Amino acid sequence: MRKRPKSEPGRGARTLALDILAVASRLQGRSVEELLAATLKRQPQLPRPERALLLELVQGVKRWELKLDYFISQVSALPLSKLHPLVLLILRLATYQILMLDRVPARAAVHQAGLEAKARRLPPAYGGFINAVLRRLAAGDLPPLPERQTDLVAALSVEHSHPPWLVRRWLERWGLEQTEVRLAANNCLPPLTIRVNTLKTDPETLRVRLSREGVEAQPCRFSPVGLRLTGLRVPPLELPSYQGGQWLFQDEAAQLVSMLLPPARGRLLELGAGRGGKTTHLAELSANAGLILALELHQGRLRELRGSLSRWGASAVQPIRADAARVLPLRDGAMDAAVLDAPCSALGILRRHPEIKTRLKEADLATFPPRQRAWLAAAAAALRPGGHLLYITCTEEPAENQELIESFLGTHREFRLGTDPQLLPAPARHLVQPPGWFCSLNADDLDGFFAALLTKT
Repeated sequence: MRKRPKSEPGRGARTLALDILAVASRLQGRSVEELLAATLKRQPQLPRPERALLLELVQGVKRWELKLDYFISQVSALPLSKLHPLVLLILRLATYQILMLDRVPARAAVHQAGLEAKARRLPPAYGGFINAVLRRLAAGDLPPLPERQTDLVAALSVEHSHPPWLVRRWLERWGLEQTEVRLAANNCLPPLTIRVNTLKTDPETLRVRLSREGVEAQPCRFSPVGLRLTGLRVPPLELPSYQGGQWLFQDEAAQLVSMLLPPARGRLLELGAGRGGKTTHLAELSANAGLILALELHQGRLRELRGSLSRWGASAVQPIRADAARVLPLRDGAMDAAVLDAPCSALGILRRHPEIKTRLKEADLATFPPRQRAWLAAAAAALRPGGHLLYITCTEEPAENQELIESFLGTHREFRLGTDPQLLPAPARHLVQPPGWFCSLNADDLDGFFAALLTKT
């Protein structure tokens, strides 16, 4: 059971949470993380307990959506597919509070759901239906979970709130014990991990400054440039140290993969720069020297990338809008190194982005390898002989990782696999497995990343 903030919140957090979930449901291209950030930016007056509850409700509903739907479906007189979308969202939000949060009175969650139904001008009959379903759940009238002996996949899917197709794949690949470890890890709240901007400061100096700003931090277990935030008394993105470009949020595994690229200060190409997490790290690792061409196609992410680079002081980076799957605006052999933060199924970061569980379909998995192969081919052509190519994903799917790289090496004989664990801090070297695969696991309290370093001979 998760504990909500001690202060008794008003309607604000619950109403805003419903707004976000409704928009995310209606606009499939918008992530709840983006909507949360935009909402908090528009609500600077929202009290801290309300902000915390808003984050808890939105992420909690997405994390446990499949389990919530199971309980709702078992006590509902109508199948979920027949419910008005807003009715289902109100039920999910209230059911999460009733079943997954303690110190939230069940009657308060039921009452608030009724208020929301009225505020959204739903017909009175809908309000009555919502009330009836929630009262049964609030009274402890819970149906039993599926039996493992009868249907193991269905039982694990409901218990751990993961889609059945993913549970089935993992059982076939890892067996029951390891599958349960991974399912449980995905439902744990990830640590708040940041990477220090070594162009401006160092971890210990920043840790002291954060303490003065009202944030407690401890060194990371693996990354020498990472800190874990263990106590927050103020919104972190409002801190002067963040505004001054001294740190950004980044999981330890994401910090480690950039370190696998051998030090270089020549011309570096990054495909899939995104919002600049790895881009800024590459600028640090090259001492902000040479030239880093950071390619990103999405206009919104490109704007955020430019803002990150400016805040970071990464003057060596030149952001470019370009599609990495097409012919790049570069001559062959022009680059000394290339980093591919490849488009992938993102199954290694479910604990940070739980909405992926219900957004991603099994058929979607087949769409990623063709794009990844196109990115590899473009980077390979742009790389000079002797140059390094670092391939990165945040998934553990073999078809997007080991199998894809092996296929690439089979058709590009001028490349060899040469991931060097000695480039990593000593505590992290076990993450590089023969013949040269970097694989981080949730068991180490890391996001699930894959990386492989290829050298063009």
